[in-house]
Amino acid sequence: MDPKSDLPLQEDLREKNKMLERRITRERAARKEAEGLLETKSEALFQANQQLSSLNKTLERKVSRRTETMSTLINNLHAGVLLNDENGKIILINKDFLKIFRIPFTPTEIIGLDQRDSANMVKHLFNDPSRFIDIIDNCLSGNTDVMSYELVMKDDRVVDCDFIPVRAGGEFVGHLWQVRDVTDARTIQKKIADSEGKYRGIIENMELGLLEVDNNHIIQRAYEWFCDMTGYTEEELIGKNAVEIFLVKETKLKKAMDVQDAKRLRGEQSIYETKLIKKNGDEIWVLISGAPFYDNEGVIVGTIGIHYDITDRKNLEYELKKAKSQAEMSREAEKQFLANMSHEIRNPINAIVGMTNLMYDTQPSNKQLEHLDRIKYASDMLMGLISGILDISKIESGNFELVEKQLDIREALEAIIEIAGFNKQVDDVQLRLEWDKTIDFDIMADPTVINQIFLNLLNNAVKFTHKGEIVVRCRLLADFEEEANLLFVVKDTGIGIPQEKRKSIFESFNQGDKETKLKYGGTGLGLAIVKNLVAKYGGKIVVDSEEGAGSTFQFNLHFQRLKKRDKSNSKKTTFLGSKANRILIVEDNQINQAYLSGILENWNIQYDVANHGVEALKLLEFKPYDLVLMDIRMPIMDGYETTIRTRSNHSGLNHTVPIVALTASALVDEKERALAAGMNFHLTKPFTPDQLAQVFKKFELLEEFTEQDNVPFDFGDALDNSYLQDFYGDDLDRVKLMFSIFLNNIATEMSTLQEQLDENDWLNFSRTAHKIKPNFAMVGLTEISELMQTLEGVDNGHTSSHDAPKVLIKAQQLFVEGRKNVENVLAKIEKYIEDELYNC
Repeated sequence: MDPKSDLPLQEDLREKNKMLERRITRERAARKEAEGLLETKSEALFQANQQLSSLNKTLERKVSRRTETMSTLINNLHAGVLLNDENGKIILINKDFLKIFRIPFTPTEIIGLDQRDSANMVKHLFNDPSRFIDIIDNCLSGNTDVMSYELVMKDDRVVDCDFIPVRAGGEFVGHLWQVRDVTDARTIQKKIADSEGKYRGIIENMELGLLEVDNNHIIQRAYEWFCDMTGYTEEELIGKNAVEIFLVKETKLKKAMDVQDAKRLRGEQSIYETKLIKKNGDEIWVLISGAPFYDNEGVIVGTIGIHYDITDRKNLEYELKKAKSQAEMSREAEKQFLANMSHEIRNPINAIVGMTNLMYDTQPSNKQLEHLDRIKYASDMLMGLISGILDISKIESGNFELVEKQLDIREALEAIIEIAGFNKQVDDVQLRLEWDKTIDFDIMADPTVINQIFLNLLNNAVKFTHKGEIVVRCRLLADFEEEANLLFVVKDTGIGIPQEKRKSIFESFNQGDKETKLKYGGTGLGLAIVKNLVAKYGGKIVVDSEEGAGSTFQFNLHFQRLKKRDKSNSKKTTFLGSKANRILIVEDNQINQAYLSGILENWNIQYDVANHGVEALKLLEFKPYDLVLMDIRMPIMDGYETTIRTRSNHSGLNHTVPIVALTASALVDEKERALAAGMNFHLTKPFTPDQLAQVFKKFELLEEFTEQDNVPFDFGDALDNSYLQDFYGDDLDRVKLMFSIFLNNIATEMSTLQEQLDENDWLNFSRTAHKIKPNFAMVGLTEISELMQTLEGVDNGHTSSHDAPKVLIKAQQLFVEGRKNVENVLAKIEKYIEDELYNC
């Protein structure tokens, strides 16, 4: 072959080889690049796998911790918990679940079991096993929403079951069960329901209507009897305003309701009366006991009121008031006569007193002086009787109070017999006393009452006896250590009383017959007064008489028994308590507080002071006391309500503590009201330390001692010297304190009294007079104290508001001079105390 002819072919091959080399070179470069990229990707994938592995481990730890926390939380729940998956397999269960259903396995042993299989294991525990299985099947179907069941087991346990389907992304993934043993709760609920039903039944049977309203008076519930009472149905009342529907449109009733609303919002309950309008327009009176009720947070959300229809009682009260008014009008003539007679008798007695005083200045002989002393004693006593007791209507109305002191009854009777002997018209009548020697003790008695009883009987006997004798006998009927029952007989040999007149001689204005009245005179009041005064001491008087052969009056009196005072030498009685005892003084008057505090300090007795009932209740809640001195009338809360609340608190420290009522009122009904409220004793202000000591001795809080007496301090004639000596004894430090407090406060009180009179505020005017009445007595201004008692009667009708200004003017006039006298005596006392200290 020609070499030259092969040149194109060779050239072509060389070109193809070059192309192939270039291709191989490119492929090698590409392969190396791919190998480098693959190596890089492999490294990145390795790093990613490492990170993913680390993340998986972290996630596993978190899941493990969360699972452990969840498991701990579930196991510590006070409920049984079970979780199963969408196939009914148990994947979580706690111990409480196993305990409630009495399953004898551990949670680990139960996990993985089928829910239906576990249900069959415990179905025998239920009263209705088939119902239990049906519930399980229904819940596991996955077609239900949240459901709750209450299941009763054969051992009477009650189990509350909550079933909750669990979904993720809208897909059903299992069930969550929560079960609780609610046996105790259901038992309590049943007891509450039974109790509520029982008491609702009681209330309904007692004809009490219950109404529940919120704080805006919107009715929440009306009970059956209330609906019957008012004529509405419950549907007609729910959501309506009770005030707008029922309350009578009277201003004072609206104000009273506002007061009750304010009490409810303070959490207080109370009892009050008001008028309501029925559906038919009739008005009824109801007694309401209202109390607040609270929500679960302890917030007051409304009021429940118990209503009792008192319309009949109110109508009766109205009729009785009308009848009383008519009776008072019929007695007005009697009272007017008594007033006129009292005035007429005072005139000659004043003349006797005046002439007797003049006779003292005529240098009488010793015998004449003795007669003058007797006249003065008799005239003073008669003046006292005319001023206080002669008005029989005062006794019958209850406006009379005993003022007792230690009394030697034999000495008192001997003096009365001697006075009665002066009235004898003839010398053929002998007066004598027959005494029971076993009566070797003194008594607590009102000397004025004793004088009045025996003087009336003896004066009657002297009047109707012309010859023979008049005998007073006293005999001990019964001795009870602290009390004594004495029998008294007043026997005369006079004209006697006709049989047909014996029953009526104790009536007011009644005498034996017209001839007797014309011959012997008199008002016919004496025996009526005696009958009432004998009753004051728990006795009853009877008469046995034969016309022409005399009369015998017989009666018994009950007294507190005391040791006889030693009169052989000058002794005084002192008292000593114990620091272990503690007394609570509940008193709003500063002077009375100081007076009582001073007495207790002298007796070595601890005490606390409360200014009103609310303060007292707080102290009574936390401190035990041996006795409470309780003022009756106080601001904020009075003594009655304080006592009632104390006695009602049966679990309180002082539920049974002795409570002594302190009042300036002389009305008997106030004493009875105090005792009805739960008080144990009653003292009328002003009282002496000896009177208070007798009360303390009654409750074994004092011991009695005697010591040589000192000459009593002379307060002078400007003040009631005798009263002050009895009241304070020789405790001049206490006198100084009381006088100082009086002078610092009394002017303000008198100004207040005048302002209340100017405003015709009779209720507060009466209360102020009542409050300061004892203050005047305790500084010896007893006449002003008596005027305050008159002013106190304005509110209850015993004193006319027309007369009040005149009485107050008189009191103010006496007060100007009286205050100067108190200041002078106080200076005298301060000087005396200073001299005593200097001499010591």
